[in-house]
Amino acid sequence: MTSRWSNLVAETQFSTELVRSGISRVSALPMSGDRPDSRIGYDETFPLNVGLHMYTSGLERLCKLALACHGYATTGEFVKVKKYSHKLSGLLDAVEQLDMSAFKPYCPEYLNRPDDEFGDELVVWLERYASGDGRYELLDSLTRDDVEILTWDVWVQFCSRGTVTNDVNESIGIRNAMSEALVAVTVANDLESVAHLFWESTSRSFHAPAVAVGLAMYRRARWAAEVIGSVTHYTGKGLPILREVVNVLTQTTDNFFAYEVAGISDREPVVEELSRHFATSVPFEEEHDSDR
Repeated sequence: MTSRWSNLVAETQFSTELVRSGISRVSALPMSGDRPDSRIGYDETFPLNVGLHMYTSGLERLCKLALACHGYATTGEFVKVKKYSHKLSGLLDAVEQLDMSAFKPYCPEYLNRPDDEFGDELVVWLERYASGDGRYELLDSLTRDDVEILTWDVWVQFCSRGTVTNDVNESIGIRNAMSEALVAVTVANDLESVAHLFWESTSRSFHAPAVAVGLAMYRRARWAAEVIGSVTHYTGKGLPILREVVNVLTQTTDNFFAYEVAGISDREPVVEELSRHFATSVPFEEEHDSDR
């Protein structure tokens, strides 16, 4: 095993986890349409920056890996990708121009440029963030009066246009019920202090508008991931089989949300357990009312 082999695996693991984690963060953002007063505090909006920072870095790295590995698989040399910098549109254009005719992808349809209700506007917004204008807009606003704070407002606009499938809607309902059940069990058993470290992720709710944009971001990353998986599959040229790493990003959109974002291990037993829990549990407020 060469250092290059190990470096490829490690970089692919890094990129894949950045994308998965970034999408998970943005998919759980609070949306004003779900609130009676339509107000969201700054302490709730900062996860958008966290999620975008992870995702855009991960997407950039996946695209660069796809280009580099394609070059090695076809010419024996890795393509130099530093010239692309953080320009996601240029990277995605370069991925689209790759000749994939010599390779056998698992899912050929994933090699097509994603086409959805967000189009190129989503990539433009992501690139603005990745290149620095969005990523540093809050810091820049401290010393400049001409800085536009656009990241959250554009995010909300995208969310207003997004739709999810019935399957994803069902997974959102199951995941939110999982959170409710875990929180209820924790409180009922006086384990709040024990569970403190896990509370934020356990109690996180998902909202369809945010999930819709998160899954559009996923489809763009899946495109690059499928290229990586295809061009490194038993090449006989010393490349690791990177599909074993990127496989979490080469699922259907519905499955990716259910398994990788919502954390639903197996829908049927999860639903059965939740049904038993809610059928037998006493609501926390009701239980404490009876003690008065």
